[in-house]
Amino acid sequence: MSLFSGTASSTTGSANNTQGDLSKDVEVTSPPEDSVSDLSFSSQSEHLAVSSWDSKVRIYEISETGQSIGKALYDHQAPALSVHWSKVG
Repeated sequence: MSLFSGTASSTTGSANNTQGDLSKDVEVTSPPEDSVSDLSFSSQSEHLAVSSWDSKVRIYEISETGQSIGKALYDHQAPALSVHWSKVG
């Protein structure tokens, strides 16, 4: 169904790939148990912060080969909706 026109639309043939080339993507170890709400790469180090609807913020160190190592896990009382790194380092 088209979101704007309110009319149904059908897809024929192969699926529409809007995600681009995923061949070089790497999965993180111990991913969130629920949907990711935000992610942020550090501009000062090789770290990735991920917030999620499972009420946790995870910090990963990303190696040059793309492998991830879990470094920290913060529990919150409600879903964590956003993460950002300090610009000061």
